[in-house]
Amino acid sequence: MQNISRKIGFLSVIIVLLASCKKEGAQFALQEGSFASAALTASNNNFVLSGSNDADTVVTFKWPAVNYGSKVAVSYTIQIDAISDTSGNAAWGKAISFSAGDSLSYSFVGKSLNNTLITQMMLAPGNTDSVAVRVKADVNQYNGSASTVPSSYSNTFILIVTPYALNLYVPGAYQGWDPATAPVIAPIAGKPGLFEGYVNITGTGLQYFKYTSAPDFNHINYGDGGNGTFSTDGNAAGLSVPNGGYYELTADLNNNTWTATATTWSIIGDATPGGWNTDTQMTYDPSTQVWTVTANMIAAGSFKFRANDAWVVDFGIDGNGNLQYADNPFFGYTAGLNDLTVPSDGNYTITLDLHVAGKYTYILQKN
Repeated sequence: MQNISRKIGFLSVIIVLLASCKKEGAQFALQEGSFASAALTASNNNFVLSGSNDADTVVTFKWPAVNYGSKVAVSYTIQIDAISDTSGNAAWGKAISFSAGDSLSYSFVGKSLNNTLITQMMLAPGNTDSVAVRVKADVNQYNGSASTVPSSYSNTFILIVTPYALNLYVPGAYQGWDPATAPVIAPIAGKPGLFEGYVNITGTGLQYFKYTSAPDFNHINYGDGGNGTFSTDGNAAGLSVPNGGYYELTADLNNNTWTATATTWSIIGDATPGGWNTDTQMTYDPSTQVWTVTANMIAAGSFKFRANDAWVVDFGIDGNGNLQYADNPFFGYTAGLNDLTVPSDGNYTITLDLHVAGKYTYILQKN
């Protein structure tokens, strides 16, 4: 009986040893992995990001599985970095990483990629830049510890892309230099790199401010570069206007230029008390951030809103009744717009609201 027990025990040991050898053999068979040449491909290599493709898939990267000589669990990571950071001792040390899990593809929607380029890589909105993209492959360890198998890397893919800023923030002395609470100027639809909006800059005498690409001073700051240009040097002096006022601010990040135009607003036209020869002035209310005027209006006539009693910056309406610039040096001339009208003769309070950049509205309220 003891002999039988010993034989059974001996056989159990042999089985365990054989199993151990099998496991050890599988480990020894694992080889360093590698990607095939030019394995990483993309659905698009040159595109412009904008608000219109925020929710769209703008690029999809694909790659083949890495062969390690045995079937093992592999995790893939997309890395994006500046081309200048992909060589030397610290190569890819500043890369932004995105986990793809065990998938062999990874897609970016416009907003996600744009935020990475602007807020993490700090690329200039409106400028066309080239960035480097690669895939890193790692063998997963069963216990979650770091793999002893070296990471494998794909070829480097160069992506040419033009990012955009959702807004430019306008912190300045007039509001305590606080970007988080600063008003903004907005991108112009269909014109990458161009921004415009109105800001009430309070105070008397020379007033300083800056544009920032995020609601803080940790990203791109646009200061004075001289002669109406920007400098992205964080130590550059602020932009400035000669006095407080209600300003139309613009920025063209394609050529790093900006403008600030002080404005007062009025209505003019044969529907107004002054006809087409005399402006009826509007008054700005800083508490409601709107311009208003109360006047006797004529239904048989028409009118427009214009700035500074001149046909330089003025509004008409499009076929849907929305305010559009008829004249504006930054936008150019827009043909085919209509004048505004009132539905019947009477006394009206007319409101012009320009405080939301790019979304300008008006109200005709009969008294």
